[in-house]
Amino acid sequence: MAQDKNFLTRAFDALVAGREREARRYIDRYEREYGKLNTKLTKR
Repeated sequence: MAQDKNFLTRAFDALVAGREREARRYIDRYEREYGKLNTKLTKR
């Protein structure tokens, strides 16, 4: 049972890590596309 728990824990951790990497990619892409537009408005 301990090995099953370790396997499930590792599988869950891998899913969470994958979601974190995917979220970071979306955030980086958003900042590249829209971040430059917002800086012009704030520098008046």
